[in-house]
Amino acid sequence: MSSENHKILYLTRGGDVSGAQRQLLYLLKGLDRKRFTPVVLCTGDGRFVKELQDAGIKCLVRQLAGWRRLKHLLSRYRDAAYVCRLVKSEGVSLVHASDIWLSEYMLRSAESAGVPSVLHIRAPADRRTFKKHRCARATALVPISKRVEMRLYQTANASKNNIVLVHDAVDANLFKPRDCHSDGGVLRKQYAAGDTVLVGIVGRVEKGKEQLSFVRIAGDILNKTKKAAFFIIGDIKDHSYYSQIAKYIRDNDLLDHIHFTGRRDDMPDVLAGLDVLVSLSGGSVRYEAMMCGITVVCAWSRRTEESYHIRNNETGFLVTRRGPEPLTEVLLKVIGDADLRKRIGANARKWAQDNLNHSLLVESTQRLYEKLLRS
Repeated sequence: MSSENHKILYLTRGGDVSGAQRQLLYLLKGLDRKRFTPVVLCTGDGRFVKELQDAGIKCLVRQLAGWRRLKHLLSRYRDAAYVCRLVKSEGVSLVHASDIWLSEYMLRSAESAGVPSVLHIRAPADRRTFKKHRCARATALVPISKRVEMRLYQTANASKNNIVLVHDAVDANLFKPRDCHSDGGVLRKQYAAGDTVLVGIVGRVEKGKEQLSFVRIAGDILNKTKKAAFFIIGDIKDHSYYSQIAKYIRDNDLLDHIHFTGRRDDMPDVLAGLDVLVSLSGGSVRYEAMMCGITVVCAWSRRTEESYHIRNNETGFLVTRRGPEPLTEVLLKVIGDADLRKRIGANARKWAQDNLNHSLLVESTQRLYEKLLRS
């Protein structure tokens, strides 16, 4: 590859720094600026935009119309023309969309300028979704996990030739074990949790994250042991769903044992203070917890062969059977065995350091860019 510096246009959502935005920040901050210059188009303002600006990354904000909505028929073409002009005026060499919902804007602008396109696939895509967003037209598809990659092959019937697996990653300098934090665990101190085992679930409060299932299982566990305290960590997106959860907690006299923390901007400290992280919907928070040396229990959404980083009874626990009983059984075992948590946590930390460091994400993505730009 030549020593030419290539501009990359990134299309992404704005707002707060969620898991997807955090992964993009890792990439943008780690890019070799001698070879690649990022330009970011965000669909909204917010904390994510501020982080980009603080890092000295050029960032533009424009609300792009939802492509599939009939009421946006005219505005979507106006917005697409804007992105096409931006690609040409900036001299962009490649367009990278970090969200499948921005696929159409990526495709139109890249094809108009005759440059490659890269589309991140952050959740398993069925054939209808894959076809609807014309994903097959992207020069390269980037699934974030083995599970997403397998679904692309099985369900979306995607070609192996343009699929490049790049695992989500973690900043090891940011997410550290509890003994690296001065207070030994911010949640334990703030909630006066004493020596109880702290079990958390992280994510926006909405049905897809299954917090209601979490509190029901917590209730079953608390009927058998009072050695645990449970935390729901994340901002409230669905207030009706939140009300259902809060009602269940009140009706079952669990207010002293299950806590809403709301959104936290100190997630490295929060995760390091947990003893167990429960995941019912996936997400890179699992890897952040592993980097902190925390035992991760993943349930329901994983088949064993689809889980690459969380290996049952080695670097975490996988509960593939549906229903509350199997998960309750595993959590009771983990809560009651400090030596088991210590062993799994140490294995998870070592695995994350070797396989999930954010420098690997940057290196893999830059290799993909080089390959596409050469051809």
